[in-house]
Amino acid sequence: MRRVPCLLLLLSVLRATGQLEESIGQKILRKVANGIKKGVMKVKTCGQPKINNVMRNLTLNPGETARFRCSVDMKCMVSYIQWFHEMNNGSMRLLRTGATQGNPYQFTVRRVGPDDAGFYSCVAGNILGDTVSSAYLEINSSPRAPLPSLPLLVVLGMVLAHNHITNRCLLFLLVVQAVALEHIALLPMLPVIK
Repeated sequence: MRRVPCLLLLLSVLRATGQLEESIGQKILRKVANGIKKGVMKVKTCGQPKINNVMRNLTLNPGETARFRCSVDMKCMVSYIQWFHEMNNGSMRLLRTGATQGNPYQFTVRRVGPDDAGFYSCVAGNILGDTVSSAYLEINSSPRAPLPSLPLLVVLGMVLAHNHITNRCLLFLLVVQAVALEHIALLPMLPVIK
């Protein structure tokens, strides 16, 4: 091991005294080697990558757009950034890698639907490990059809009475909806089915 520094010292002395000339190719190789050596020395692994933000859970209506952002600290070495979707049925799929076009720090889901619900995770990693940030996307169910209002119940009751319809199921539904809407006063107006 001690011979290498001695040889380097000897080469330096010979160059300085002009007794050893370096070819142009050797000079280029020496400068490239020194540049690579300095560049490698500047790379910091610092440990596992750091994600600076906390991704927020989202609750959206069908058709809206979900945007997730992952702020990865690039001061330390980051080998990869990947996005995953863990669906409510337990399956997981890879959404984006470093080779995917676009911004690796965000993922957008346009026109969300029920199948888009689940956890969205950003994974930043290097040789020392990885860091994960996740958020849950909840999709609201489609709006329920409104219950009939009082005037509609009155009209349906009158149609039943006028046409002498004997459909007990329909009349029962009218009674249930009248009670659900707290229109108890409507009950005496409904036709009596014999």
